[in-house]
Amino acid sequence: MDFRLIVFSFSLWLWPSWADTVTELDELSAIVYQYPSDALSSIAIIEQRLNDKNSTPIPRLRLSLLKCHALVQLGENEAAINLARMGDAKAKSLDIQQASPYFLNCMAEAYIDYGDLRQALTLLDTAIYQSREFEQPQSLVNGLMLRGQIDTHIENDSSALEDFRLARDIYPAALRQPTQWITPPQAYLQLARAKLLRKKGQLNQSFNTAKLALTYPQTIGKVRLNILLALAKIAHENQEVKFRDDMILEAKILMPELATANELAESYTELAEVEFLRNNDKNAIQLLNIALNTFNKNKKINDSLRATRLLARIQLANGEEQQGLDLMQQAIAIGQRTNQYDELVICYQLLSEYFVGMGNYRQAYHYQLQRVDSIKSSYEFLKNTRLLQIKAQLGRYQKLAQNQPPKPIKLDARINDNYGLIAILVFALLLPLLMLLSRLRKEHTAPQMPHQDAPLTAQERMLALIASAKQIGYPITILLINPSHLAPSNVATLLDEVRQKLRQQDIMLDKASDQLLIMLPFTSLSGAKEIVKQLKAVIAPLPGGDKVRIGMAEMQYYDTLSSLTKRAGIDQLSRHNEQLGR
Repeated sequence: MDFRLIVFSFSLWLWPSWADTVTELDELSAIVYQYPSDALSSIAIIEQRLNDKNSTPIPRLRLSLLKCHALVQLGENEAAINLARMGDAKAKSLDIQQASPYFLNCMAEAYIDYGDLRQALTLLDTAIYQSREFEQPQSLVNGLMLRGQIDTHIENDSSALEDFRLARDIYPAALRQPTQWITPPQAYLQLARAKLLRKKGQLNQSFNTAKLALTYPQTIGKVRLNILLALAKIAHENQEVKFRDDMILEAKILMPELATANELAESYTELAEVEFLRNNDKNAIQLLNIALNTFNKNKKINDSLRATRLLARIQLANGEEQQGLDLMQQAIAIGQRTNQYDELVICYQLLSEYFVGMGNYRQAYHYQLQRVDSIKSSYEFLKNTRLLQIKAQLGRYQKLAQNQPPKPIKLDARINDNYGLIAILVFALLLPLLMLLSRLRKEHTAPQMPHQDAPLTAQERMLALIASAKQIGYPITILLINPSHLAPSNVATLLDEVRQKLRQQDIMLDKASDQLLIMLPFTSLSGAKEIVKQLKAVIAPLPGGDKVRIGMAEMQYYDTLSSLTKRAGIDQLSRHNEQLGR
């Protein structure tokens, strides 16, 4: 009894220190995204105090996590990755498994900043799985938001939209979580959704969604600055000129609050893009030169690539051809060295458009070929990433199955199962009888206008088949035909002939962009080639039919209808280029 009294008294003595530490960490988590440099200074002071005391492991882990996120916000990605790895290992050694997904998210965010989406996606899948397993809504919100940002970048819009929706629904639960770690600002989630809507061309919705991000209490400091710069771009595209200028003015006032050269350089790059859109090329060039000096000095390779590409674009627009081409080649060299295929696609597209404007179609065609090769590499890179994710998921499920011992089957359980099976069989026998009686009853009643759902469009049927194929595992192949070389009367003839050649389960979609899309369910690439031969026999006799090319793509697990159509388009363009080369 005396011993328990001593322990109780000791815990009361330690309680004020514990409460002060928790309060300090809560306050720190509220400024990590907004004022990361100040947060890092406060973390160093608290670290020293915790080292002097025999503190419990959870505050130490949380402090390491806050430091990790502060480092990411300051652009210190290598240090953040190392700290996250140590934090994850420490959490596992202390058997505090719920901390692990938070460190994985921080590591993934640093890899995203590096441009290494493969590493980031693999880490985020694991973090999201663990967040659900250990019931950690705060890490789940962050993981979903980061994965949605990657899906937006690689044009997997449906997956990104679902991730953002789930993160938004979970956010209130994250704020009520009993053990607090760190939650990303709700404004960033709002901005991520706005960027997705902007990419889909829904500018009004994007503008209103981004404006809402300014109203949250956490939208201060660096968070507000990032929202202002992003909102200025969206406002420009939405032709909200005055609002755009107001956002830029406020952003310029906030910039001196940034404490490090890297943060300032990143903001200068974003501001330079808006200034270029406003035709303030001189200001944009000055900002980019300052930013590039910082990026090159601190070896920020990916930031340097984006800034160099933008500077090259401005120089080309101003007629400084040689300087612009040299800068663009520098950006391409960085992209090739770091496997930044998406950046390479943008660079080649800009060069192609420039030479089209100059009337140099041969050079424009050359860069279009380079662009197509980069798109192929990008899809191949993404496919390998998705395969790694699937393997990781299968490994987790196998490990889970091995760790769960088989449950003994009890006699009464078997009896209950048998009764259940008998009930199902009886219901299956009675169901046709009930349907027949219902039909006979309807025949004797007065006829009524039937209420039916609107039939699915061809595109909706295609989306449904892709979703079904991913669940069941049957193959789907897409054919893409560009009938622009045919006269309008011959196009109508072609559509009739194609409909006669297709099977009952095949779907044809006549797209507005002079593209004929055909989906072949339960058909592999080899089977689709036989159908293509039949279609070519129909197309070839038509005037201009020898110029019509058919692109093919077989569905992979990661595919959406958009990505599948794009791969078919790449295949179509490759066949066209092969024909030109002969």
